[in-house]
Amino acid sequence: MTNAISIRRTAFLWLAGLMTVIGVCAAATSYVLVRNEASAFLDNQLRQIALYVGDARSSPAANPVSEAPHDPEDDFVVQVWDAAGRPVRQSHPAVGLVLQPATGFADISTGDTDWRVYTLAGPDRTVQVSQDTRVRQELAANAALQAAIPIMILIPLSLLTLGWIIDRIMARLDRLAAAVASRSGGADDPVPTDDVPAEVIPFVSSINLLLARLRALLERQRRFISDAAHELRTPLSALQIQIDNLRHDDRDGRFSERLAELEAGIGRAGGLVGKLLRLARYDAREPAPTPQPIDLVRLALDTVARLTPLAESRGIDLGITRQDGATVTGSLADFEIVLGNLVENAVRYTPSGGTVDVAVAVVGQEARIEVRDTGPGIAQEDMPRVFERFFRARPQDSEGSGLGLAIAKAAAERQGALLSLAMREDGPGLVACLIARVP
Repeated sequence: MTNAISIRRTAFLWLAGLMTVIGVCAAATSYVLVRNEASAFLDNQLRQIALYVGDARSSPAANPVSEAPHDPEDDFVVQVWDAAGRPVRQSHPAVGLVLQPATGFADISTGDTDWRVYTLAGPDRTVQVSQDTRVRQELAANAALQAAIPIMILIPLSLLTLGWIIDRIMARLDRLAAAVASRSGGADDPVPTDDVPAEVIPFVSSINLLLARLRALLERQRRFISDAAHELRTPLSALQIQIDNLRHDDRDGRFSERLAELEAGIGRAGGLVGKLLRLARYDAREPAPTPQPIDLVRLALDTVARLTPLAESRGIDLGITRQDGATVTGSLADFEIVLGNLVENAVRYTPSGGTVDVAVAVVGQEARIEVRDTGPGIAQEDMPRVFERFFRARPQDSEGSGLGLAIAKAAAERQGALLSLAMREDGPGLVACLIARVP
């Protein structure tokens, strides 16, 4: 946390630096441009002062001198009268500007031209200097434009720079969001606070505190399931022993039928306890056994052979329709659990006279085991919940605890395989598909 960088401080420093650079660049550029314009204007004034200084009566138009090229419109119109009101000098005789009666500024129009005039009346002569107002407006417009050009150029550049700064600042938040989003559902380690902005650290700490509470809650839940399963296993085993003893002592066979029902119930309870223990081990994320090559065709044949008596007792046609050679690497026990659950569910839910087909296919780099049945399938609204624990799709009075698919899903995930269920498109029934990557 001591190394955390504040978003507020980072944004302030970047924006302050950006505004400083923009201000310095704009001021420097405007200074250079306006200085050049003012220099040209002052140079023109120097030139005209040199032309009109003194008392010579000749006009520069009549006696041109060698000078630098310039725009004649920028020239001042200088008129001088003596004390009697006679013209002494006129820089541009063609411009007929009348003598103003008093000292001061005035605006005069001659035809289509407006003039700004300054008159200086003295005891021995009167001097009048005039300038075309269009020249003045042009000079003002050029100065304003040259002052605005740097701002107009720097504004879009500053927006681009500001966008880059914001992206740079928010990149740390994006990395934090990506790190949280990429976490697996079973991850319980705290969210790292490295390279996390200081303002976000309290929020991340709150998330870590919540994760710690969830870890404790899940741990208590796993411990409860494991303890409950272990506690139930002992009395169930004792009951099984007592049933065996009673059957041994039942010479006239009076209790055989009841003992068989009781034994079946204990068997179901034992199966439920075994599932709870297996689910608890998956929840605890126990490491999988050492990976080994698994022949999926052999696995399918063994599973079908093991469940054939159940299928025959229910009048179900169980068989293998495709046997592509496929070998994957993983835990044989986990794959047996997954495929056994899928085939057993298909057999139990398919009505008498139906079929259950198992197919092993290789598509590209994937090995697929499909189990297709002709049973009632699963309602579309129940499909998102089929892998939830203790959830049983309709009919609710069917056999099972609702843990089989949850266990199969957990076993498939531990092996990096994908398990999915979907309704058949070629008729009634369900398609269960297990997809594993071929090495």
